[in-house]
Amino acid sequence: MPEHNSKGADLSGRVEYFVRRLFERIGGAIDFALRRGSGLEGGARADLATLAPLIEQAVEENLKREDSRVVAPNLIELRYDYETYTRLGASRREFLQRELSASIYEYIYNRRYATLGEVQVRVAYDAFTRGLEIRAGFGDALPAVITQNAPENAIAAASHAAGAAPGKSCNVTLRIEGGSREPRARIASGADPAGIGRNSANALIINDPSVSNFHAALRLSADGNLFLADRDSSNGTFVNGVALEPGGRCVVRNGDRLKFGDVETTLSATPPE
Repeated sequence: MPEHNSKGADLSGRVEYFVRRLFERIGGAIDFALRRGSGLEGGARADLATLAPLIEQAVEENLKREDSRVVAPNLIELRYDYETYTRLGASRREFLQRELSASIYEYIYNRRYATLGEVQVRVAYDAFTRGLEIRAGFGDALPAVITQNAPENAIAAASHAAGAAPGKSCNVTLRIEGGSREPRARIASGADPAGIGRNSANALIINDPSVSNFHAALRLSADGNLFLADRDSSNGTFVNGVALEPGGRCVVRNGDRLKFGDVETTLSATPPE
């Protein structure tokens, strides 16, 4: 008899859980419809109904076998372009992370896949992403951190979790023409881009009114090439006098003249000491 009561309580608890999840999703759908009407959404790229199948596909494409079990990636990262990321806002990003994490957990659980840690969906910003990129990784869950004014702080969960070996790195300095301050940072391949702009969240801060809060970004590739990307800045990004297209990117080298808005700089990119 006690065993029967225990099974009944367990079934009742599971029914209650799925009913609660159903109402939460209905509320989320209504919230999305209202917010999309206000023009604040990132379109279909931020729609739960669109994102869930895409993440499920990413899970299926990255399954791996360990002995007799099938292991699913438990860390999913949605990387948005800067415009979409900022337009979503912190509250919407948190909502997407919470709802999609629950949805993908159910998907993995229902298929009896194993995982190497807590299932977690992260929303991140990447200056080198156009539109939306979905990355899947394996490992321990990372702290849930989202800041409203620091998109560069979004954690690259997949690459971290996959245990990628440290690659190349370099020390970068922007020598500002006529200025005494020289923004500098260390950049590593496989790490998040180093942001350039007025906002204090950037690795390379240029405090000038002609420079956007999040103006540009530098990334080091695995083969050692250094890329500069414009982040749809208001007053443009220039390399040796040639303007990048809004959101465009190119390889830059030690000694190149980089201009951000009205600020002229010379790039110093050297191996770490």
